[in-house]
Amino acid sequence: MKLYFKKILIRFSITIICFSSIFSQCIGDLNDDYSVNIQDVIIIVNTILNNDEVNYEIADINNDQNVNIQDVIGIINIILFEDNPCTSQINITYNIHESLPEDWIIEFYIIIDNLISIIPANQNNFNDLNVYAWNSSVQDPYLGIEGGTYIGGGDEGFIMVLEINEMEFEWNHMHRLSVIAHEYFHVYQLSINEPMNEPNGQYNPNGFSIKWLIEGTATSFESLYVQDYYNYNYFNNDLVHTELSSLIHTNPSVFESYSSNNIDNNYTSSVFMVLVLVKELINQGYTEYEAFRMIFKEFMQTGAKNSDWEIYFLDMFGFSVDYFYNVLQSYPLNLEGVFPSSLLSIEEIFN
Repeated sequence: MKLYFKKILIRFSITIICFSSIFSQCIGDLNDDYSVNIQDVIIIVNTILNNDEVNYEIADINNDQNVNIQDVIGIINIILFEDNPCTSQINITYNIHESLPEDWIIEFYIIIDNLISIIPANQNNFNDLNVYAWNSSVQDPYLGIEGGTYIGGGDEGFIMVLEINEMEFEWNHMHRLSVIAHEYFHVYQLSINEPMNEPNGQYNPNGFSIKWLIEGTATSFESLYVQDYYNYNYFNNDLVHTELSSLIHTNPSVFESYSSNNIDNNYTSSVFMVLVLVKELINQGYTEYEAFRMIFKEFMQTGAKNSDWEIYFLDMFGFSVDYFYNVLQSYPLNLEGVFPSSLLSIEEIFN
């Protein structure tokens, strides 16, 4: 057993040293030096081998009430992959208009609280977010804030705009709630992928604006959220009724650009591409949870840019973008054929 731990330590030591990240004191920082690095791996290995005393709240990475090999792997993953998990969360200022129904406002704060817990947006790339929400039944109530549902940026930080269509309240439509998860997911993406924070009004090689990987994931995420928390199948009840574009088969690269929005209603074609990517990863031996985690989180954490995203795509998923685009042709243009499991837990995806 000791030899097994030593092999793990030797195998990762050089890589870890190269990728050490400076954090504020937090989980995994076993020697309280405000850094999660190779020294913390050594400490936890010695703890396991020699029964040394250790702060379990800091060392028990996976919260299984034991300090073991899984926690060694957990610290290694923090060093290699986490985007500064102990950085302070962004500051959110809420501007919730009185035109919104009280029950929506209650659900809004519940959803935001859940999302902050599951996918916190930390101050990696920006510090502040202002939320503006109102009912479309009134004129735009906030000076300088245009209506719609979107994330916008400026010199004073990002804004989340949620102008909820008044008919969605009348029809009790789930989109009035799912859109909260959709837009917050973009905030999360911005917090873990620095290139997404670059100006994107036109092609920027240093930015990241591959639409199907941004909007397809956000729409998939919101669908999984309401499926998990409201037992509502957004894929089957809503998205499935939107016609998929034949360009998925003939020219899928068009969905890399936001100029394809006119043929990508509700981003359903982008969702289809994301769900096919999930299926292909499952075919490679990954679990469904691992596949979604790779797409939702780990790929974005690579820092992929418009100029090099295809390289990171190959490294992350094990096949090229061209290969994937060719594979799309083997999937009938039927969203139902690539539906994810109805039992997926959002929290487990990001655990």
